[in-house]
Amino acid sequence: MHQQFKRDRLEDKKPKTQFHDKMTKMKRLKMFSDIRKKPSASNPNKVILQADRKLFTHMVLVAESRHLQMSDVLSHPLGPLPWALANGDGTLRKTNKAVLARELEKQVLPAETIPGPSATIIDGMSLVQKMKGNDQAFSQLAASALTQILHEGARSQRIDVVFDVYQEDSIKNAERANRGCTTGIQFRNIAPSHRIQQWRKFLSSSANKANLIRFLVAEWKTPKLRDRLNDKQLYVASEERCLHITKECAEVAGLQSNQEEADTRMHAAHATEEGYSAVVVTADDTDVLLLHLAFSADISCPLFQNCGMKNRVRSWEAQSLEAHHEIRAFPRSVSQAGTVLDLFKKLQAFTCKLYTASTTTEDINTARHQLFCTQCGELESSQLPPCEDCLFMHAMRANYQAGIWRASLQQHPHVLSPVEHGWARNDDGQLTVEWMRGSPAPEAVLKLLSCNCSRRCKLPECQCMSSGLKCTNLCKLQTCDNQPQEEDLGMMITEADLTDSETED
Repeated sequence: MHQQFKRDRLEDKKPKTQFHDKMTKMKRLKMFSDIRKKPSASNPNKVILQADRKLFTHMVLVAESRHLQMSDVLSHPLGPLPWALANGDGTLRKTNKAVLARELEKQVLPAETIPGPSATIIDGMSLVQKMKGNDQAFSQLAASALTQILHEGARSQRIDVVFDVYQEDSIKNAERANRGCTTGIQFRNIAPSHRIQQWRKFLSSSANKANLIRFLVAEWKTPKLRDRLNDKQLYVASEERCLHITKECAEVAGLQSNQEEADTRMHAAHATEEGYSAVVVTADDTDVLLLHLAFSADISCPLFQNCGMKNRVRSWEAQSLEAHHEIRAFPRSVSQAGTVLDLFKKLQAFTCKLYTASTTTEDINTARHQLFCTQCGELESSQLPPCEDCLFMHAMRANYQAGIWRASLQQHPHVLSPVEHGWARNDDGQLTVEWMRGSPAPEAVLKLLSCNCSRRCKLPECQCMSSGLKCTNLCKLQTCDNQPQEEDLGMMITEADLTDSETED
């Protein structure tokens, strides 16, 4: 910026910009935090677009200047990511699933009694996450965890503690990396006497959690902690093994599994086969509840869900939910939907209803264009539904996950590679989300998105000015006089939208 100031105002023989003229407002000064950011490698086959409203507006204006149909233009995401599905950091956008669990819970009353004998199934990592580990030795942590397990299963004769498996090649790795799960100090060997100093930071590493699970299981197998079980039976599933711990310790062949997620459904079905009259699930996970309901035909005994905190824990029978039969019927309705394209048509119609409940449109691209015109362009790209291309890739990812869940009762299911199912591999071989298979914008729009002016944007050299457009963040020079003012953006996009509406009429 300093060099630009000297060159334009002091060094030129006939400067067009005077020394005291007002400087062009910059987007944002670079901070020291920018040093750590990895620059995007230039690749002519990959179009990196700045994802903000200004660029979205600019693409609309480019399309209008080239007399393109906006219905065709909006069939592209118009950005590097589909902002209806993605967060700003490039991760998948998620909803708060706990809201659904709370709504379901309102439909039932707390259970007065639980039939016996019963089995309690505990999500092991959820229990560990709730513990306060700071200033404790790892041996104390193992003893405290067992105390909490016995408290949760106090009314049951059998307790199952099921842990997730942390695989190196997993679709969850992208989210874990975003949460910092690959950073921090990693413990290869956990010593029982070692005191924990930064508990939350320790748990931020997937490798640490995997090592902690092995340590906890090894500690619970020791005679000192086994004696605390009294007459209770403890089943612990970690990695691909399941141990049955009483006064003795033995592996359970029927519960050995390579499932990545905690296989609570398999343990519930096993408890039913062993003759238990009820299964109580302790897990703060909406997925667990819904999947147990979906598989309730294979888990014939009553299923209860624990909810609440500490002394306010209450149990309610899952099968008494009003939506119980609808949830059970959903997998069957999906399996009877016909071909993939038939199912995708239903998904498009469903997505259209999510954005406009009264719409009769069943094509997502049409709904996207209609919503854009209805709002006169006064909305962010994230407020539009995803285009058909991006929605299809999202449906592929959902279908892949559903396939894994449908095999929940299999010990060793055959899991397909996520590649070609909404996922791809980057140059480092890591799994990344494949957001789209088409281009982010029409070719005619992409060609006019930026200029390469180095010193000054002027006619006829500047491609943006030649097209009658303002410069954007993609242009090489960010301090030119052709930058749009913030207050002009709303007017610009409205004019472009109205022009398109008149063309269609």
